[in-house]
Amino acid sequence: MIHHLTIIGVGLIGGSVAKALRCQNAVGHVTGFGRRESTLQRAQALGVIDSWSLDLGAAVEQAEVVIISSPVNTIASIFHELKSYLGETTIVTDAGSVKGSIVDAAVRGLGDKIINFVPGHPIAGKEKSGVDAASETLFYGHRTILTPMANTRTEAISAVKDMWETIGAEVVFMEPSVHDDLLALTSHLPHALAFILVDLLSRQNNTKNCLNLSAGGFYDITRIASSDPVMWRDIFLSNKHAILQRLTEYSSAIDDLVGLIDRSDSSALEEMFKHANEVRRQIKDRRS
Repeated sequence: MIHHLTIIGVGLIGGSVAKALRCQNAVGHVTGFGRRESTLQRAQALGVIDSWSLDLGAAVEQAEVVIISSPVNTIASIFHELKSYLGETTIVTDAGSVKGSIVDAAVRGLGDKIINFVPGHPIAGKEKSGVDAASETLFYGHRTILTPMANTRTEAISAVKDMWETIGAEVVFMEPSVHDDLLALTSHLPHALAFILVDLLSRQNNTKNCLNLSAGGFYDITRIASSDPVMWRDIFLSNKHAILQRLTEYSSAIDDLVGLIDRSDSSALEEMFKHANEVRRQIKDRRS
């Protein structure tokens, strides 16, 4: 039971955490903090939060747990401001899609309070953003990655792990650098490709016909191009080295495919597609 939870950035992720904890009767009072009064008022009207403040100190004053679910590029400045308001045992966690740069910012900004910080990343989301899209079932059956440091308090790790498991997530632990490398392939690269593919379509001379003839496959593979452009801009820049490496690997794979098609190597093409089919089935089985 979290008696007092503060959410910094009451959008899709933060709002979904609050709603899910309420459904499990695992939270008492929820306070929201943000920069836009209208967003916080909307969150309160929806019953996602109980109270809100535009003053960070007031928002975290009574908090046992603080969740930072604001955009990645804002988190570093939040750490610096947050430090002086935290109690000795106040637990801080985040939901950022990049971990290395956030951990570095936490070390710089939180000082001796770093022992209560548990970096996290729920692998769940929607194309829609904002508190209106928040759902109490968003994390159910999905993984949440935690990347605590060597000096992170055991009690803080246990509390954050329990919180995610209470709302249906499967918790896994890994190093921040491993997280960023893996997510660059499994999340960041697919978003980059979806954005690129839609942009490529839009640049055709017959764009109208292309739009009219976009089949189910095109629609399915580009679904995530509806995601928040600002959020993904910040993710790409925050994890740019890993993403550039994955884009280079993908470019090499495209070159290999071009070579097979150019040589009309039907057996190699079929073998590549069969292998992809089998791996795709394994992915589907793991998610079912």
